[in-house]
Amino acid sequence: MITIERIKTILKLAFPINIALGLNLTMALVDLALVGRLGNYATAALGLSIYSNTLVLAFVLGVTPAVQGIVARRRGEGSAEPGCLPLNAGLLIALLVGVPLTIICWLLTPFFFSFLSSDPEVTRIGVSYLQILYLAIIAVGMNAAFMGFWTGMGKPKVYMLIVLFMQCLNAFLAYTLIFGHFGAPALGVKGAAIATALSLYAGAAINFAITYIRFPKDGFLRVKPNGALLKRVLTLGAPKTLQEFFFSAGFVVFFWLVGQMGTAELAATNVLTRFSTVLILLAMSLGMASATLVSKAVGEGDLAGAARWGWDSAKLGVSAITLLGLPLFLFPRTFLSIFLTDPHTISIAVLPLQITAAGTGAASLIYIFAYTLYSMGDGKRVMLVSLSTQWIFFLPAVWVVGPYLHYGLSHVWVVQSAYAVIAATLITTLWAGGRWQKIKI
Repeated sequence: MITIERIKTILKLAFPINIALGLNLTMALVDLALVGRLGNYATAALGLSIYSNTLVLAFVLGVTPAVQGIVARRRGEGSAEPGCLPLNAGLLIALLVGVPLTIICWLLTPFFFSFLSSDPEVTRIGVSYLQILYLAIIAVGMNAAFMGFWTGMGKPKVYMLIVLFMQCLNAFLAYTLIFGHFGAPALGVKGAAIATALSLYAGAAINFAITYIRFPKDGFLRVKPNGALLKRVLTLGAPKTLQEFFFSAGFVVFFWLVGQMGTAELAATNVLTRFSTVLILLAMSLGMASATLVSKAVGEGDLAGAARWGWDSAKLGVSAITLLGLPLFLFPRTFLSIFLTDPHTISIAVLPLQITAAGTGAASLIYIFAYTLYSMGDGKRVMLVSLSTQWIFFLPAVWVVGPYLHYGLSHVWVVQSAYAVIAATLITTLWAGGRWQKIKI
């Protein structure tokens, strides 16, 4: 039975992480709201660019669970090695991966974007926006390494406050540069990209400064990580990187398949995805909290305690997210009408939203256990589960139910629920098996 004290311990870590993740989502929404005033071409270019950028960022985001897992494990072991050594390794990898990735993406963007859009105006706007976003790949990777470090150290509030500053700066710069306020030139969509890039680099600079001040004796930027540590971080992060890339690509394919069913279905899916994303944020934050607590307990040699932290985080996630979804289940039309105005689109989205609200609590097991397993070094099996359930079952089933048999959106959401049940069962089985307890990192 999970106790109040253990709930408090988990939430003390999870709550700041949840706020930080929510703020990151807000950055995209602020850009979308401001750019939306520039017209359909700008909005379409922004949407295509965000999806394309997400695919690329997967290659640097894998450092987060890797750095977090190693930092928390060493804390539990009482290791004498410099505490910032895993962070140094993560930052170096972000730089080594980010520099060539930035150059390649910058050069290939015009060629790549021509496949995404046949409209020359959308392509013209999107290319310039996306190229500027790609200049911030290095900053994203470094911020990801810092997120893993602060969370692994049990200090997620520091990262939360930095992200809060980044979002405020982004909103101000975007408003200024898009429309040309306060004496700045009106750069349109380019202004939104510049604001985002500058905000990300500002966040990285603040992370560097705070870490340097708070950990002067822990080797930050002073101790060079050896080849073995770099290899370990890469090994831990690679499965998460591949999973994120293919999951994002699968998401694009899913939207493409739904788009073949009709414009109303696609519009409804966009809104339904926003609702599920908000609910899933809590699961992701609980997964990161679980990873820190589990890794630290394993480092202390308390394997039973480590397993209990994972199960308690899962129990909390299922119950809390189910409760959060209850209003969506009971009053679906009320929430849908906030984002949709067409009566037909609202009507076809009602049942899928209720399915989402009822099932996301159980589906949270995927995110909680998967992230914990990634940080514990058992990411390869998680990656295989993710790729097989999404690409072998889910996407083909959506094609059969939707574009091929011409069933409705509710049937697609039943398929999605089945996919979530299968994935959650398999991931939970990996956790229950306990192989992660024997992996050395």
